[in-house]
Amino acid sequence: MAEYRALEQFVDDIYTCNRTRCGFCSVECPVFRVKRMETYASRGRMLVARGLLEGILEPSAEMQEVMDACLMCGYCQARCALENLDIFSAVRRELREAGFASPKHEQTAERILETGTLFDRPMPFRRVGTTPLYLGCAYQSKPHQVQTIVSVLEKVGLDPLVSDEVCCSYIISAVGFEEEFQRAQARFRQVYGPHLEKEILTVCPTCTATLRDEYGLQVKHALVAVAERLPGMTIKPINRRVTYHDPCHLGRMLGVIEEPRQILKALGMELVEMEHHGVFSTCCGGGGGVFDVDRALAVEVAKNRVRDAVAVGVDIIVTACPTCQPTLLRGAGRLVNELGVFVDVLDLWELLDQALD
Repeated sequence: MAEYRALEQFVDDIYTCNRTRCGFCSVECPVFRVKRMETYASRGRMLVARGLLEGILEPSAEMQEVMDACLMCGYCQARCALENLDIFSAVRRELREAGFASPKHEQTAERILETGTLFDRPMPFRRVGTTPLYLGCAYQSKPHQVQTIVSVLEKVGLDPLVSDEVCCSYIISAVGFEEEFQRAQARFRQVYGPHLEKEILTVCPTCTATLRDEYGLQVKHALVAVAERLPGMTIKPINRRVTYHDPCHLGRMLGVIEEPRQILKALGMELVEMEHHGVFSTCCGGGGGVFDVDRALAVEVAKNRVRDAVAVGVDIIVTACPTCQPTLLRGAGRLVNELGVFVDVLDLWELLDQALD
């Protein structure tokens, strides 16, 4: 058996998957729905991991391409008893050690380590307050959305404190750059040090999961706090028929599933569920760094998700993620000719701000 230290701890899980070959993970895997090749499903990637361990396969650019095409969305893990995501992360680390990594991912890691952010920030947002609110790179790059979120939090009686922050660096870890992630994490703790012992409100689902699971911090997604305060508030009803897309990190990984639905109903909306929702929601296509290395694949995944909404007779999708909304909008825009209708993708924070005005 070849020496792959990151993978060796998962030998039992890898062989369990290879022996049972149940396939529950593959049927609705968002990437498999596009690629239609076993290698791109969780079960196929587990065979790749076994091939590495047994020395049957050698690290290669082709293997890197297969692993880079994983959204790291966790759908397969929700269908399985095994730690699929940890195994895929380990394979990515082994490939990096062997010299196989996407130049785009290397550039992303370099940018975050050099500048402290994943995206350009037109003007870093600051606010004096009492409750720490961590915005994250995606929202810091969208000042209008930040103003909307802060407006909603103020309306429900919260006093958000927004101070200096740097990237949580999820993407560095997700694509296998472990040493770089440790360096980025150390800088985060230094910059955000004054708030590390407090409960931190968060808005980006990916940042929330990373701060909880990788940093061990006490975090609370701001939508949960809003849902707790919404009863008794004066609300201007929004009469629309919509479906809700659960962001992977928010729903499946953090368990924030009921609160967004409670909010939609409180706003007077008719909610129609897609076939895949809640824990078994499927990805928008923007996860795991896929959009950076295979934009066409990301768009095809997004198009399938938009088709899921159309299948239940809805032309409005609501979500609560700075990655999901633009990714789904790209898919919707490319489906106009096929569907004969534009499926709009709305931000739950925008709707809240309208209804609470």
